[in-house]
Amino acid sequence: MDILSGFIVNEEVKAILFSMVMGLFAGIVIAAGYVLANKSKKYSKNFVITVLLLPVIMAIIIPFIATDLKKTLSLAGVFALVRFRSIPGDSKDILYTFFAAAAGLIMGLGSYFIGFVLVFVVSAIFILLSCLWKVSEKQVLKITIPEDMNYKDIFNGIFDKYLVKYSVKNVKTSNMGTLFTISYWVQPEKDCDTKAFIDELRTRNGNLNIILENPDDQLVPVL
Repeated sequence: MDILSGFIVNEEVKAILFSMVMGLFAGIVIAAGYVLANKSKKYSKNFVITVLLLPVIMAIIIPFIATDLKKTLSLAGVFALVRFRSIPGDSKDILYTFFAAAAGLIMGLGSYFIGFVLVFVVSAIFILLSCLWKVSEKQVLKITIPEDMNYKDIFNGIFDKYLVKYSVKNVKTSNMGTLFTISYWVQPEKDCDTKAFIDELRTRNGNLNIILENPDDQLVPVL
């Protein structure tokens, strides 16, 4: 009988199930907002699933720990453990994770109206800002050269062939001063053949390291 009593659907269980459903709706809206805001660039499908289900999980957990300080502290410890074991993401995704958790927490406490106001307002602002701002087309090119090489104009011919524009970002020494690494801000041509571009650079820098990478969310206003 004691075991079966755990399956009785009383008012408390109904409230938790309703919070879970509201958390699912909130997660769907949050995930949809994230996809709409990032439709013009690549995004992680795993992250979309995370922000969709996180409000549901929070909405289920909160009613069980809301009145117990020890359980609340235990949950905080679990979140801290997960955070330190995770790979750091960019600040936007970290903020969005916190947003999804906050929405689930509010749903779990039964404040559904406030929760959906938060979800719709923040999602709308996020989509609006993503439409007004776009990711810069600039990339970072890092070329390693020997210390005795004059790098000032040696790559200009290749840059003019493959790039729309370029500028030196910084120069630093490496390998006990025997090598230089020059970092450039570059904007490749629309149909730039990246392999051919790097192959030509390798013929100039002695086949040392060359890295072409995207900067971390360099945002610029749409003009």
